[in-house]
Amino acid sequence: MCPKALVTILVVVGLVYVEAGQKCTGSPRMYNGKRCASTTHYHDAHKGACGCGPDNNDNQFSWNANSFVTAPSQHLFDASGKGWCGSMCGRCVKLTTTGGFVDGQGSYTPPGQSAVFMTTNLCPNEYPNLSWCSQSSQNGYKNQYGYGEHFDLENGAGQVSGLGWNNPEVTWEWADCNSAHSHNSKTPNDGMYHQCYCGKHPGGGKK
Repeated sequence: MCPKALVTILVVVGLVYVEAGQKCTGSPRMYNGKRCASTTHYHDAHKGACGCGPDNNDNQFSWNANSFVTAPSQHLFDASGKGWCGSMCGRCVKLTTTGGFVDGQGSYTPPGQSAVFMTTNLCPNEYPNLSWCSQSSQNGYKNQYGYGEHFDLENGAGQVSGLGWNNPEVTWEWADCNSAHSHNSKTPNDGMYHQCYCGKHPGGGKK
């Protein structure tokens, strides 16, 4: 291969990397003046760390499997380390795609797509979540990919896949659950959250 061809290939590879990589920069990571987060998706069929299922078993309410709900990383779910009825239970966040993603962990999603998710579960700072949800004082409150917050998104009914999201990088901001529900019923409202154990017993206690 001649040197000229090699230079051309290197330039093209460089352009592809910039286009495909993360859009958020700085510490904390920001994009368009808003805090950034990484995302993944999951389904485990349990009622989760906010108790969004019947009190007498560990099943989910149907809306907790089918709606826009999330399991934030431990530090955001509850900075004091609670694993049940954390301070973020029942709170909603608006996630907006940046057009970026972690190379090898997701794929391109057009920027500017938004959805509002309610917290009903926890992504704990333990295996197998350590690369995403381990933000703590030991690592400068950043996960392996540099994000101060992470949102694991319930996909039990394909609701996240239906958005076309495959682990996109997002910005996040607090949102009103009731207003979001009025706009899109896939976001739970406060009345739905108060069916949850932690909605009825915000101080926590036994499951």
